[in-house]
Amino acid sequence: MRLMAGVELVFLGTGGGRFATITQRRRTGGIRILSDRLNVHLDPGPGAVVYSLEAGLDPQKLTGVLISHSHPDHYTDAEIMVEAMTGGMRRKRGVLAAPRSVLRGNEVCGPSVSKYHQSMPEQVIEVKPGATFHIDDVRVLAAEARHTDPDTVGFRLETPDVGDIAYTSDTEFFEGIGKPYEGVRLLILCAMRPSGEPWKGHMATEDAVRIVREARPERAMLTHLGMRMIFRGPGREAKRIEEETGVPTVAAVDGMRVTVGEKVEVQGPGRKQRGLEGFLEKP
Repeated sequence: MRLMAGVELVFLGTGGGRFATITQRRRTGGIRILSDRLNVHLDPGPGAVVYSLEAGLDPQKLTGVLISHSHPDHYTDAEIMVEAMTGGMRRKRGVLAAPRSVLRGNEVCGPSVSKYHQSMPEQVIEVKPGATFHIDDVRVLAAEARHTDPDTVGFRLETPDVGDIAYTSDTEFFEGIGKPYEGVRLLILCAMRPSGEPWKGHMATEDAVRIVREARPERAMLTHLGMRMIFRGPGREAKRIEEETGVPTVAAVDGMRVTVGEKVEVQGPGRKQRGLEGFLEKP
């Protein structure tokens, strides 16, 4: 497939949490991140392989798999993605980066990727907050998150040509959470719950507002939407965040493509719009 100029993100799933995953009310395939050299799958949850193929994205071309934590809606298809990346486990290739819970397990959960599958990537990186590593020409920073898996991390991808893109993963708000994401061009927030419905270890709309105010990204996007957020109307919640922060914010939909280049361009299923302003899911 022909890549658009810059870095392209394909939202193969925008759902999260138990019931969105069980029902597939929103898909849970994670995000593919692409450039001329980069081909990374971020949080390959249930359906990642099927939705990748449906979108014309060959998993055998992957150069990296990033996993933020050891919950099924973030890791379920990871071993299949590793098998694809390594040519059916026939050659050492690519990067697998994940926290301790995914690779070795902790007191709560994991491990989620077998030793066998960890044996084949060229690099296996155990990440913790503050750690940095490279995938191709992109520097990746692991950022602190506070979730029910205590090893959860977010990621900041520092691209050499078009600026930085960040992903919070599942987290509750805490002072300083926005600092690792300051000034990114696009901040992707795992906004599980709508306003007025907090859930410990997760992000509600009010938390997203505070994170955006701390980080001051150029643009913000909501994904990993739980059932209550879906029923409330993610577009309305995104509009509230934009109104309260002044940062253009949209709610991602399944199949959406975002290109970060000279401008940020959004292409949704059957609809294309320059910039993020106004691209709000209809409730």
